[in-house]
Amino acid sequence: GAAAPAGEEAKGEVRAEGAVASLSKEDIDYVNEVVLRRLHIHKPWETPLNPAPDLSWHEPVCTLADWRHKDVEVEVGNGIAFVVFNRPNENNSLQDTMNFGLNDALIDLHKRKDDLRVAVFTAKGRMYCAGGDPKSWQAGAARLRGEQIEGDGTIANRCVDQKAPSPEFMESINSLQVRAFHAGAHRYGPVSVGQLQTAKQWHTWYTLPQFTICLVNGSAMGGGVGCVCCCDYVISVKKAFFVLSEVKIGVIPATISPYVIAKIGTSNAKRFFCAAENLTAQRAKEYGIVDEVVENMKEGHARVQEILKLISECGPRAVESYKEIIAGTSGVPFCKALDHYTCRMQARAADGEEASLGLAAEAAQRKPPWAEKAIGFDEWPMVGV
Repeated sequence: GAAAPAGEEAKGEVRAEGAVASLSKEDIDYVNEVVLRRLHIHKPWETPLNPAPDLSWHEPVCTLADWRHKDVEVEVGNGIAFVVFNRPNENNSLQDTMNFGLNDALIDLHKRKDDLRVAVFTAKGRMYCAGGDPKSWQAGAARLRGEQIEGDGTIANRCVDQKAPSPEFMESINSLQVRAFHAGAHRYGPVSVGQLQTAKQWHTWYTLPQFTICLVNGSAMGGGVGCVCCCDYVISVKKAFFVLSEVKIGVIPATISPYVIAKIGTSNAKRFFCAAENLTAQRAKEYGIVDEVVENMKEGHARVQEILKLISECGPRAVESYKEIIAGTSGVPFCKALDHYTCRMQARAADGEEASLGLAAEAAQRKPPWAEKAIGFDEWPMVGV
């Protein structure tokens, strides 16, 4: 363009939505200075990898020690917790009370990493989890028509009341919405707080510090497949099927997708997602969703107990750190940030108390302290048998 006429201040043009605005050179220089100053302070290129979950998205009412939920049950033993879906007549479909109980359990499991080393997720009834309860979707439509609906419109045991949200919790939720807005989550339409919290739920589950086992008592659909894939090890009864059928009605299970893809890889995911293939348990094992297939739940419980013997010999913090490394490095390109992260994790483990205790036990030819007491129950909870 032509140079600015003598005596006139140099200006830059900013175009937005067909309009043109002029900025003075001083304004442009100021913006550049602010951006460069913030980059210099925050140094995003040096930000370390950190897969640790944000736990402020849910405000628990119950802990595992004072459990009151009915649609999700828990049993706690020596170093282990069972989390059991208990809506068998509704195929353990996910809705308000199931998510409420599950979220309370997930948050408390994160807080109890020092005494709980394994978490087993299973269910009562003929299905493990049928995904989202369609009655809750119908209730949402009814509310839009002005109808009065109890809870979310589903059949449930609403025995635990939500407490009034604290100012800290509301601040956290508002911050979550703001971050989602600036990250472009609302680009194609409004994203609800519930959707954001659901995405947080999956990440909180996937990053549990305990070794997690899913004992699949029956078929899993939609979100139920997400419940399976968020676990570290999956044992399924032979009769179970696994399917993501949402594509048949024109929607996608987007928030569970990262965890399913992490299990089965991109090639299998394309077919599983896009063709809505209904996988047998054996086929799901070939895909990578399932690790072991057993004839029945009795055999499944026996296999869980065998795995506990292996986990009991492993340092709890080492198991947690390995899980963090897997979550933090999967899909990350080889780069300096990856090098620095893995070095930091190795140094943290080597300098930790657990490493000192383990090396001392090995030198003395005795068991390390974490292996002295078996993980399990005085009376094993034979759920589903």
